[in-house]
Amino acid sequence: MTKLSKPLGEVKRALDACIRAGKDLNTTKAQIAEDTAGHSDWLALFAEWREETANELTALYEGSDVERRFTYFTETGDHSSPRATFPHAKNSLEQGLGELKNLIGRLPLAIREFPDAVAIESLHPEIYEKCRSLYEVGEYAQAVEKSFKIVRDNLRALTGFETGSEAFGKGLLRVNGAAADYVDEDFQNGVKFLTMAIDRFRNEKAHTADGNISDPIRAYEYLRLSSLAMHLLEGAQSRSS
Repeated sequence: MTKLSKPLGEVKRALDACIRAGKDLNTTKAQIAEDTAGHSDWLALFAEWREETANELTALYEGSDVERRFTYFTETGDHSSPRATFPHAKNSLEQGLGELKNLIGRLPLAIREFPDAVAIESLHPEIYEKCRSLYEVGEYAQAVEKSFKIVRDNLRALTGFETGSEAFGKGLLRVNGAAADYVDEDFQNGVKFLTMAIDRFRNEKAHTADGNISDPIRAYEYLRLSSLAMHLLEGAQSRSS
């Protein structure tokens, strides 16, 4: 069984990058080698690509079967000269590219061993339903932005205001669930400041192209923040209605 060590989207992006580098080596750089008799230099680049790709596969997959299969397909022996070795190495490169493309095709069948792949299922149902697909393909910034929007939409539905400060202020939002009556004010402020934090994070991330989120763990933590807000707001009502 093929097991992933990293999230599906991250694995796909890494494989795509290896394929792009290999294609460039197989076309543009191979033609330059042919035109300029630079076969020795090309072979050095091929060896570098082969090693870097093998290392990437070791990081992306559990075990060594995937990496061993790739190195087997891309192995090439030394011949009488770099010029004589070149076509054999080029053929090995093409086989390696084919193997990488097959790995992408088999990604839906791979078992995901990423430690947060199961935990994401415990998110609030609406956050999970609307953000999961973005998260799983590595679109972390979009997934987080979507979760923040879900919280704001919920505040608007409850009070007519989409920001935490206005929902608890003008909208007179009250959340049930305090541990005891004497700490209810602390609880109300806690939920208010949580929704206000989501407002601020949303504003901060809206001003950058990728939201400054490339790490799946950090993205998951933001999703968990939105999930907590949604769970708490299930016991909320506007005192103005």
